[in-house]
Formats: sequence, C-alpha cells, structure tokens
Amino acid sequence: MKKKGTYSYKRKNFYISLVLVFIVIFVVRAFNIDISGIRVYVFDVGQGDSILIKAFNKNVLIDAGPERELCLGKLEGLRVKRLSIVIATHPHSDHIGGMKAVIERYSPEYYMDPGIPHTSKIYKDLLTLVKEKKISYLRPKGQTIHIEEASIFIFPLLMGSNEINNNSIVSKFSYKDFSMLFLGDSETEEQSYLIDIYRNELRSNTVKIAHHGSSTGTSKTLLDVVKPKIAIISVGKDNSYGHPHKETIDLLESNRVKIYRTDRDGTIVILSDGKDFMIIREKGPITERIRFLILQGKEIISEIFQ
Repeated sequence: MKKKGTYSYKRKNFYISLVLVFIVIFVVRAFNIDISGIRVYVFDVGQGDSILIKAFNKNVLIDAGPERELCLGKLEGLRVKRLSIVIATHPHSDHIGGMKAVIERYSPEYYMDPGIPHTSKIYKDLLTLVKEKKISYLRPKGQTIHIEEASIFIFPLLMGSNEINNNSIVSKFSYKDFSMLFLGDSETEEQSYLIDIYRNELRSNTVKIAHHGSSTGTSKTLLDVVKPKIAIISVGKDNSYGHPHKETIDLLESNRVKIYRTDRDGTIVILSDGKDFMIIREKGPITERIRFLILQGKEIISEIFQ
C-alpha cells in the first residue's frame, strides 16, 4: 500500500511539470520569430527617413536618414552584406544625409532618385559617387520591380511641380496579401495626382506616413483611398518642426488607424508571411523588446550563412 504523503508528492510534481510545460510552450510560441517571409525595417534615424526591405535574400533601401553614419550603422548592425537597390525619395538632407556612406560601403546594383535638379553639395557629391562606382541609375516611371513573389511598384512623378517634396518617389511594396505604401515627403499636390490616376494601386494595409506626420502630408481623401490599418511615422523626438502635427494624429485616430512612431517606439519592424503580419518595436513592451533582439540575432545568423 502506497503512503498518502508519497502520492500527494507525486501529484504535486505532476502539476508542477504540467505548468512548466505550458510555460515552455507559451515562451516558444511568443518568441518564435520566423524570418522566412519578408521584413520591413523602419529605422529610427531621428528627424528623417530610412527603410530597409528584406525579401528573398534581396535588400532594398529607401532613404538613408540625416546623418552620415547612422543608417550605415543600422545596416551593419544587422550584418547586411549587400544592397540590390537604393532609392533616394528626394534630395533633402534628412533623407540622403547618410546615403553617400551607404553607397561607399555597399556599391548597390541600382540607384534611383527623382532626377530633379538640386544644387546642394550633398546631392551633387552623391551623384558623383554613383557615377564613379558605375552604379546603374534609374528614374521613376511607373515600373514594377519584381523580387521573386514580391514586388515594388514605383509610381511616376508629378510633372510640372518645382516643389521638391511633391517630386518625392512614392512606392508600394506587395507580397501576396500584404502591402505597404511609402509616401516619402509627398504632400497634397502629388498625392492628389496619384489618387486621380492610380487610385486602386494606392490601397495598402500599411503606410509610411508622408513628411514625418506633417499636416500637409496626410488628408482624409488619402486615407479613404489607401484604407490603411497601420500607419508608421518616421520622426525625431522633440523636433523643431512639431512633427507629427496634431491634425495628422487626430485624423488617423478618427479613421481608426493604429499609429506607430519611431520617436517613441524606436526602430519598427513589420514581418509578414504574405497573409498575416506582425509588428515588433525596438522600444515596445518587454516581450516585443525580446522579440526584437531575437530577430536581430536571426538576421545576423542568416546573413552569415548566405
């Protein structure tokens, strides 16, 4: 006959083991980061833009932030080995300040910008470097860039505008049911042109909001056409422009669009398998911060073995 104490002890151990199993299953599921799909990194580069798309062993960079080494440091932190395409949405320094350092390091296959004349030294030096390295130069003309099952559609420019922001390269990345629209610093004039001609193509479930959340970069009409669920604002903390403007935040919230901001959330990553998507913030809750570190580790390992 078994002693009662022995039976109670074994039952207690059984329940403890059961609880531990459930904890392990929860942890594995919570922190199981799959990088077999696509990843879009909206880097925290302060008051500027820099976005990395990683899809099927191809890397596409859109803008490089305001500082020479900051974007480069983000890329090297992920152990990025090569860039296929680099896109400068327009030649303002908060978007191309770090582009020269990136091109010096990576010598991408293709470089794209609006091709609008601009006299700043930083832009002239950038074009000189592109020419010296014999990098293929592209201009936006409504072309589609295919990356296996994914694609990037480059919208054509608004013709006749002399305003640099309204000559921003606007592009849309698509992978099966996932899509993300990148608006550069485009404002109402350029967006109205795109809405008139490319209304259906603009619809996306995720959008990088134009011009750091400026009130001139987001309208009710735009949101009605794009119909985003998620909006990401690339913006510097306590910037002198007051970005993002209250009007933009109020408009997004009234349209039930969930907002993420690099000034609060740090670098923001969107992962998608083409059906569902997950967002991980560098400065999110503790579980997200852990996921972010795990994701970085997996990216580094993946690059090492490519």
